[in-house]
This record gives sequence, C-alpha cells and structure tokens, in this order.
Amino acid sequence: MRVFVFAMATLALAVTVEASQSRNISLGKLSPKKRIEATVTAYTPDPRENGGRGSRTGTALGTPIRPGIVAVSRDLLRSGWDFGDKIHIEGLGVFTIEDTMHQRFRRTIDVAVPNRAAARKIGKMKNIEVTLLEAAPGAAG
Repeated sequence: MRVFVFAMATLALAVTVEASQSRNISLGKLSPKKRIEATVTAYTPDPRENGGRGSRTGTALGTPIRPGIVAVSRDLLRSGWDFGDKIHIEGLGVFTIEDTMHQRFRRTIDVAVPNRAAARKIGKMKNIEVTLLEAAPGAAG
C-alpha cells in the first residue's frame, strides 16, 4: 500500500511540474501583481521539519501541510503578501500562501511536497522568478 501511495504522489507531482513548466501558463482569473526573485526550497509534513517528534504538524493557519501550498519568509508577509494569496513560481506552478517560515529567512519560499524525495528534487533554487497574483479586473471572487 505504501508503494502505491508513493507512486501516486510521485506521479501527481511529476504531472504538476511538467504541466506548469510551459511558458504560456494559464492563470485563469488571476493576473500578475508583483514579481520578485527569491530562493525556493521545499518542505514536507514530517515532524522532523516541523517542531520535532510529538509536535502537531500544520501550517500557520492550522491547515494540513500538503502539496499546493507554500510557506513564505516573514519579510514577504510584511511587504504586502498575505495568507490566502496565490503566487506563481517559475517552473513549478501556482500555489497558495498558508504558512510562514522562521524569521531568519529572507526572500524565501518553501513549497510543500508530500515526501523527502520530492523535496530533494526541488532542492534549493536561487534567483527564481516568483509572481504575486491578484484577481483579474472584473473577475468574480
């Protein structure tokens, strides 16, 4: 069963990354608001990365750590980025901000992935274009 779950998670991540690597990404009803260059890393729900054994893992909002969300450095939150905002990370796709990183990080975004193998694939990517998105004019929320 574990092998099946791992295979499905890996396949889902590969399809997501492959689909979002296109330069003509459809953002639907979202438009660019602000672009920056940032360091992009990855994290998992593993308690070793989130407070240690016995700690409850979850985001700053109290939601489960799962693919599709990111943690951002606190300097980005102070500069107008907010929980619930959508961002586009070049080469990876669109994510929702639901978590924050330790205060020592600057201009850094941590992508939630299902396991350590997926985190190793992302590694530490520097100078990646990240776009804060906003609802396009006239788009219904």
